[in-house]
Amino acid sequence: MPPPSSRSYLVLTPTEERVVTHLTSQKLGASISQISHAIHLARTSIYNALDSLIDKRIVIRKGFDYTLASEQLKPSEAQGADARKQIASLLREMLQLKRGEILYSIESDAEIKELLETEGGLLEWQKTLADKGIVLKGIGSSKALTLFRSSIDKRLQGEIKRRSGSARFTIDAIPGSCMLVSFRDSIVYFSRKHNYFYRIDNADAALFAQSIIESLYLRLHYHKLIVD
Repeated sequence: MPPPSSRSYLVLTPTEERVVTHLTSQKLGASISQISHAIHLARTSIYNALDSLIDKRIVIRKGFDYTLASEQLKPSEAQGADARKQIASLLREMLQLKRGEILYSIESDAEIKELLETEGGLLEWQKTLADKGIVLKGIGSSKALTLFRSSIDKRLQGEIKRRSGSARFTIDAIPGSCMLVSFRDSIVYFSRKHNYFYRIDNADAALFAQSIIESLYLRLHYHKLIVD
């Protein structure tokens, strides 16, 4: 089903975000005291955040402990050969998005360099996104932009013309070796360089991540990836 013309986002306060992040790592849940000790905030702040998260159906209470309401919020993680397979499968899955659907991404300089050096099909993959009308809202640095442009041969420059949607860049480098992508109800971190794959499938979590990327995206500078 095509996405609606307007999007609603789940908004978490900074305290709620820290609580959710901590609970993600606690398979058996945690009490208010344990959460307070772990993230160094007052019990009253934790209590209020948990009460709000329960209303948002992100957290449930079991006795004195609190846990994530959905198993889907708990990550699927893979490394090594399994990670490479999952990354390849993810790229194919993203190509199945429908015209007008949005794919959000944040691309580190190191990962862009690795992808351009080792992934021969990356530019063709970008072209397929554009041909299918999938809107790619990507965030990268000016260094990543330079790397991308320098890797495009004349044939591809003539074929791609433009990236679907647009890309925004910051002059600052984006550190680390990882890509973050979010689409539909999914959030995925992955790295070809380190053979790493980490995925969460949850509608509320995805909306939250997409709202953050959308906010960052709108504040940065716009440049065409392909110069006509």
